[in-house]
Amino acid sequence: MPLTRSAFQRYRIIDEVISRYPRRYSKQALFELLQDRCGIRSLSSLEKDIQRLREDHDAPIAYCKRSNGYYYTDPQFRLLRLMLTPDDMEALDYAREVLAATQGASFADELTNALQKVRQSLDIIREVKPEDGAALSPGRKVVYVEEKVLGGNRHYVPLLIRAINQNRQVQFQYQKHEGGEPDPKLRRLHPILLREVWESWYVIGYDEATGRERTYALDRMTGLQILDEPCAVPPSVLTYVSELFEHIYGITDSSGPVEDIMLSFTPLFGRYVKAKPIHQTQEVVRDDETECVIRLRLAPNRDLLMHLRSYGEAVRVLEPESLVQEVKESLERAAGRY
Repeated sequence: MPLTRSAFQRYRIIDEVISRYPRRYSKQALFELLQDRCGIRSLSSLEKDIQRLREDHDAPIAYCKRSNGYYYTDPQFRLLRLMLTPDDMEALDYAREVLAATQGASFADELTNALQKVRQSLDIIREVKPEDGAALSPGRKVVYVEEKVLGGNRHYVPLLIRAINQNRQVQFQYQKHEGGEPDPKLRRLHPILLREVWESWYVIGYDEATGRERTYALDRMTGLQILDEPCAVPPSVLTYVSELFEHIYGITDSSGPVEDIMLSFTPLFGRYVKAKPIHQTQEVVRDDETECVIRLRLAPNRDLLMHLRSYGEAVRVLEPESLVQEVKESLERAAGRY
């Protein structure tokens, strides 16, 4: 059942009161607070909200008769860590509609997949909590994941989504890979779309000064601002950007043509590649006890080369010959460093 704004407002107040003032608010005091702020009319409405919080959101709410107040049996629990507000969901649905209309279904599907990951993460959070207050053995973990160092300036993502939705230009300073202080020159961009690659975010847009598309990494941007000026992107640039990643791996562009890239994997790694395809164009050409051969339709670029090198001896590039030579030379240079 969708969460309404009025219900979310009541849940937020209940959560804040119980977590911030444990065992302090009686049922009557909590009812009067919600009556004043949300206009609820009866104690039974409060009781139903608390029951829904327990059943639908696993809130560990208990009532202490001695101190005449509600409290969380788990002091670390906060309901709002596990919830998206109705405004959040509406904004995400709107963003998906905008992506579908302006960038195609594939980009909208990326957002859907991201939301699915959030829901799955919340399911995991709920499942790994010990039931009935049972404690795990000291030092024991139910889930172990690698810690990730996420790309910086992720807080710019919603700001850029807003700029794209409102069709407005943005302004920022940018630091080159060489390091040092950010370039004091202010850059302007007509943002078109956002892309996440390997835990880092990038914005692709139209650069009016050069008359072409440009890609900027959010972690090297500073002072991002949304301007009042509307975007004016040439249709040819919009078309190019919308089709850019259909035949590109990663984020770096390629000046070469789209080609059939044939890769031979060992049977073991073939199973990994089939379970997690390298790119949406991937096709399995042959899969037997000796090798797994796949075909990609891509324009070779630096990101693809780096990814292929990560497979080590488990992969062999079959075609095109230009990529075969590039991989060989790259491996020879790497071996020469030892």
